[in-house]
Amino acid sequence: MYDFLQKKFTTGQFAALYGINKRTLMYYDSIDLFKPSIVEKNGYRYYTYGQTAFFDVIQLLRKLRLPLEEIKKHLTHCTPQKTRTLLDNQSQMLEQEIAELIWLQKIVQNKLRSMETNLEMDCSKIEIIELNAQAIIVSEPTSDVSLEQSMKVILKFMHDCYHTRTYNGYPLGYMMDAEKVQQGNFSQLTNCFYHIDEKNSEAMNWTYKPAGRYLVGYYRGPWTEVDPTFQQLTDYANNHNLTFIGHAYLESILDDTMAVVEDPYYCEAKISILLK
Repeated sequence: MYDFLQKKFTTGQFAALYGINKRTLMYYDSIDLFKPSIVEKNGYRYYTYGQTAFFDVIQLLRKLRLPLEEIKKHLTHCTPQKTRTLLDNQSQMLEQEIAELIWLQKIVQNKLRSMETNLEMDCSKIEIIELNAQAIIVSEPTSDVSLEQSMKVILKFMHDCYHTRTYNGYPLGYMMDAEKVQQGNFSQLTNCFYHIDEKNSEAMNWTYKPAGRYLVGYYRGPWTEVDPTFQQLTDYANNHNLTFIGHAYLESILDDTMAVVEDPYYCEAKISILLK
């Protein structure tokens, strides 16, 4: 009844059953991890069907990326409790990897969505738009500190957002005091920020970009030459008796990966300023 368990396979035949190279089996044999069940006097080596269950375990542990030495050690001193502990540890590792993959997929989806939305941009257009509140996460203040300290704040913010998975693929934006912008001060950044997905924002403190009327303009060119666009918005506001309040938001609409490839100083940006 159980004769099939003793069916013999050459190294090549057994390897073919699993779609692996026979050199893998030869290496496992050499390190005493998985040896042929039968070695005949003439030196011919054979595996049997009865060894497949044991080899399946090795295959599973390899897929879980356990080192061969650790697999060998576990199988040599295997107990139900040790196996349970091993599988519990691997289950936790897989949950972390799945969460990481879901996060990365969300980043890619948001980048694609942003690229599709911003294919057309009229840099000559100034418009007033009613916007809903948008969830954002904001850095520590970057104003009233040295340039070196400001850079440290921004880099730490980016690092923290990435490693807490709060970053969701949206480009980094910058905030300015809207009242100072209307007074002609276009150089002082108060904070940087990321747009975030509100439902996935438990990791860090977050707030909203307020709902309301925004004066919006667009810019394409070097970061160092963005001031004239701010001036155009300021002139428009003054000519139409509009008052800036809260913050001005400078948001890159060119995906950061593309920006690095094109020119690190090139940007395509939307400037939105809250109106009273």
